[in-house]
Amino acid sequence: MNTKTDIPNLTDKDYFSLSQNTYSEKKMRKAYENKTPLVNDSKKAFYVDKIKKDPDTGLDVYVFVQAKKKEGKWVKPKEPENVVVGFQGTNQEQIKADVISADGGNVVMGQDPKKKVKYIMKKEAPENSKAITKYNGSMEQAMLLKSGEYKIVTKTSQFDQGDKLVANEVKKYAGTNTVISTTGHSLGGADAEYAGVNNHVYSVAFNNPSIVKLHDEETQKKIRNGEFDLYHKAIINPDDMVGAGWLLEYDRHNGTTIYTKDPSQSRRERIDRFVSPLGVPGVLGNLITSFYGQAFAKDPDTHSLNESNFTFDKNGHIKSVDGSEGVYNRNIESFSSYSGMNGQTIKVDAKYAKELAHRLQAAIEDLKTKKQAIEQFPHDHSKMVYDVKSICGKRLGEFKDLDPSDVEKAILFHAPFVKDGAAFYDSEEQYQTEASLHYLIRDLEDISEFIVKMAEDLKDKDNELARWLRL
Repeated sequence: MNTKTDIPNLTDKDYFSLSQNTYSEKKMRKAYENKTPLVNDSKKAFYVDKIKKDPDTGLDVYVFVQAKKKEGKWVKPKEPENVVVGFQGTNQEQIKADVISADGGNVVMGQDPKKKVKYIMKKEAPENSKAITKYNGSMEQAMLLKSGEYKIVTKTSQFDQGDKLVANEVKKYAGTNTVISTTGHSLGGADAEYAGVNNHVYSVAFNNPSIVKLHDEETQKKIRNGEFDLYHKAIINPDDMVGAGWLLEYDRHNGTTIYTKDPSQSRRERIDRFVSPLGVPGVLGNLITSFYGQAFAKDPDTHSLNESNFTFDKNGHIKSVDGSEGVYNRNIESFSSYSGMNGQTIKVDAKYAKELAHRLQAAIEDLKTKKQAIEQFPHDHSKMVYDVKSICGKRLGEFKDLDPSDVEKAILFHAPFVKDGAAFYDSEEQYQTEASLHYLIRDLEDISEFIVKMAEDLKDKDNELARWLRL
């Protein structure tokens, strides 16, 4: 798998428009069948290249291929500039699949997205048709299967299905200049983030729940270390309990969490939900009522893909809905400007500089640990060779024609590197790696020291300016 993530030249508003389109099923089907492009406000056009649905798991996904103008007409190129996989969010017509299985089972309970579930279907049923029922091994179902008219099919969750679909798109355009990315709203945004991280493709999601826990432990560690922050963007209304957290505020999403306004008031209201004269039952009732009102009844409408929740500047980048300067970066708890094409451009302040220094120091400590392991390796290797000789030497009595020198000769014969003895690694390469890490750590420590100094200077300058202005 290619671990390089390309950043597409699409704006937040482009992804917003495509995410909206995923809810217009008739419009998407018509565009797909008639091979007509969808043109957005920024005069970009996309063809619906593929539609994938599964009513049993709730999967609703569209593959959008960016069109190209040729002699004044839109055409579908073989090697498009961008391919966007758009996931539809929770569909209230699929309550069981979307709300109970995906929202409840995967997002809330953290059930394994790769868990296999068996279904019974008609033998000639189309791929996108709904199964008769889940397979439970009952006598009634055994009779159905015995009739020869039914079959058992195995499916995983919509998260895993979407993940595999994106993987296929990555494979399809491998070796080309086409940039793959994902997008979606609500549950669809969670699907987009999950597949985006797993396949190393860029993603932009809107009011999506956090699904960090659905990844394996190694990926979760990378997420929390900020390794995906530049390549995955969750754009969230902090009032929205789906996107910001229904019980407690989410610690983070897979990449950078961008709040569309100052979250101070939202956080105060979150605290108020926990205050009830009726105790725990009252608190839970308050939470459930608020969550249902936002997510389904749209009272208040904090969740929908509309201009009251998401607004964009003239360049198509997300901007604050409350008139604040910039948008609120949840990861660093600070306001910042945000570039849709080149990642984030932070308004540098002392707090953010210290955060950078903290992250850099954590990376330095990790490199030091790796350097120690590399320094220890020659000793561990020598012990391994000694142990092999000892084990083989103890068994020489079983072979009348062998002596200790034969063990030594056998090891020397199989060792890839022989200089001052048998070696199963390149000592010169080991030394070069150790030296490179030494100089890298030294340089990073200098940079970290510089950033800390910069933070102190920024604070001093702020204080100096405040005194001058008599603030």
